[in-house]
Amino acid sequence: MRKNWLSFVLGLTLIVSVLLGNGFTSKAATTSSVIDNNDIVYMILTDRFYDGDTSNNGTLGNEYRPGQLKYTQGGDWQGIIDKIQYIKNLGVTAIWISPPQKNELLSRDGKESGYHGYFTHDFNSTDPHFGSKAKLKELVDTAHANGIKVILDAVPNHTADYLNGTATSYYPSSYSPAPPFNNPNWYHHNGSIADYNNYWELVNKDMGGLDDINQSNIDAKNAIKSAYKMWIDDIGFDGVRVDAASSVPKPFLTEFQSHLGVPTFGEIFNGSVDFVSDFQNYQWGALDFPVFFAAREIFAHDAGFQNLKDILDQDYKYQDPKKLVTFLDNHDRDRFLCLADDSYQKLRLGMTFLFTLRGIPDVYYGTEQAHFGGGVPTEYTGIANKENREMMSSFDENNINYKHIKRLTDIRKEYDALRNGTQREMWCDHFVYSYSRRNDTTGDEVITVINNGFDSSTRAIPLRSESTIPVGTELTNLLNTSQKVTVCSGGVTGKQINVNVAGKEGMILVPGTPASYTPPTPVVTKIRVHYNVGWGNYLHVRGNNYPLKWDKGRIMRNISSDVWEFEMERIPQGETVQFKPLINDGTWSTGNNYTVTGGQTVDIYPNF
Repeated sequence: MRKNWLSFVLGLTLIVSVLLGNGFTSKAATTSSVIDNNDIVYMILTDRFYDGDTSNNGTLGNEYRPGQLKYTQGGDWQGIIDKIQYIKNLGVTAIWISPPQKNELLSRDGKESGYHGYFTHDFNSTDPHFGSKAKLKELVDTAHANGIKVILDAVPNHTADYLNGTATSYYPSSYSPAPPFNNPNWYHHNGSIADYNNYWELVNKDMGGLDDINQSNIDAKNAIKSAYKMWIDDIGFDGVRVDAASSVPKPFLTEFQSHLGVPTFGEIFNGSVDFVSDFQNYQWGALDFPVFFAAREIFAHDAGFQNLKDILDQDYKYQDPKKLVTFLDNHDRDRFLCLADDSYQKLRLGMTFLFTLRGIPDVYYGTEQAHFGGGVPTEYTGIANKENREMMSSFDENNINYKHIKRLTDIRKEYDALRNGTQREMWCDHFVYSYSRRNDTTGDEVITVINNGFDSSTRAIPLRSESTIPVGTELTNLLNTSQKVTVCSGGVTGKQINVNVAGKEGMILVPGTPASYTPPTPVVTKIRVHYNVGWGNYLHVRGNNYPLKWDKGRIMRNISSDVWEFEMERIPQGETVQFKPLINDGTWSTGNNYTVTGGQTVDIYPNF
């Protein structure tokens, strides 16, 4: 009884320390190298990034099956070391890598390998497919030498699936995690989660059959803390992302962070601000799933801004919204471009929003190279964990999306208001959203205007009453410095800007005289079909070169009663594409295939 009471008091003390902003000590108290809201994160699925050492790929045909994305593909820590300059040039300041611990080779049913790091076998040793402990230390040291922090992905919630169902013993006895985690008494035995909206089930049942560690068992809890403390102390990680944070007891998150001595941010896979915000009372930060779900609908599916506004209006519920990690892509959801019909323009606009929003932007590996995750949405059947985890396709620093993200990282680093400023809404309607990021101590301010419509839009947007930018100030768009806006008298606050923003474009407006910047010109291939399909019908287009496919059409955008349009940027300049339009993706146009050449616009007048 005394032991339980002491544990309660210690846990309560730790919670209070987090509420006071002192949730971690040691490294955080002695150096500024830990992650903070000045950072820009790049998430790397280690096995899918780059194969720098082919000797550690594993057994061909067993766990190592090149081209089969449910199995190991060969990426490793040497591969990240080899590409550190590419990462540095992108401008990110931190990399979040896959869990480093040794994983079970295959799932219980043999249909998946432990390439991702979430089938933990041994919490205290490295996975040989990634490299040795010395190689991991070399990676972290190399990153630090290049000004890049490294985030450890911690998995304190579960091991691989060793205990079958509700079993309380291992069968066969040899199929078990490495000591000391091979004690069945350290786990819950309640079966798998059936209702992810039931918090008790989240904490006390298995996630997808993976053995759920019982953190109320003092020995299990101490073993987890000890293992991860070793990785922090021996390797030098600068922060921790906690996998499945919503499935471990909240007081444990506080105790875990305090013991590690570095900031932690949790995965709380839920779209409710009320649910997610409470976890920031127990750890430094959190992945911002509420904004993620809303932003994808807006930027990929052309939804209005109202739902996003409603979410951001609840920022007061967080301890500090600047410590939320924001993202448009991750390893458990379909790729953004998969959902957005491969529109690079939509991706760039979404990234502009991400990098000017409060919080810490996180770029999923390959987004900058226009990864599209197979092009067919899969998450409606559950977690997306195959095509969205493809091998890195290239390391082309001339890719237009890479260049756009590079520009955004430069802007974010230069303007403190985007890292530390308070976010305040300036305008919200269905198509246009505008907000200020202002450091109220220094007066530095950056204004963002987002037009999610396809057509250009003009708005008279009042400046916030907090703004000290005077009337007559000329603001410059950092995404295209030839575009200027002058603050004039008028509006509810006495100051406003009259802006005209092109369709699917954003403006990042600042006072002063920033260095000149002209954005790269995209190679746009455009198909225009002239045909009146009648009320309630649509035109689709199919073709022989992605993003077009012959087995399923892309819906075209209606420009007028008899004009439909589809744009592509993936087609290289001069490359020929064959295509045909269809009514409602079912009735083909008559005659031969049509052709269009990359970088050109073609107008066709089909018959059906």
